[in-house]
Amino acid sequence: MTSWSEHRRRTELRGAAAQAYAEAEREMGIGILILRARASAGLTQRELAGRIGTSQPTIARWESGAQVPSVRSLTKIADATGFRLTVGLRREGQARQYLIVSIAG
Repeated sequence: MTSWSEHRRRTELRGAAAQAYAEAEREMGIGILILRARASAGLTQRELAGRIGTSQPTIARWESGAQVPSVRSLTKIADATGFRLTVGLRREGQARQYLIVSIAG
């Protein structure tokens, strides 16, 4: 039997479904990045929470977009999942005008 996540990886979204998924990702904001980092590291929400000293429900709230973590928490998440936190700003409509800073843990 194929799991939903396995099916999702194999199935390309098209049309309205692809657009709806992209809009949902934008609404989730930073939460989708946390979810992807955690999944990439092969961690459950509970495992990530244990590594950064918080609770599983907090991770769930961050991933759903219901709450936004602090920069300190984002740095801990990056460290726990093998990433480096990079924050950037870009002027709308000006792809070449941006500011980026990497934050060490």
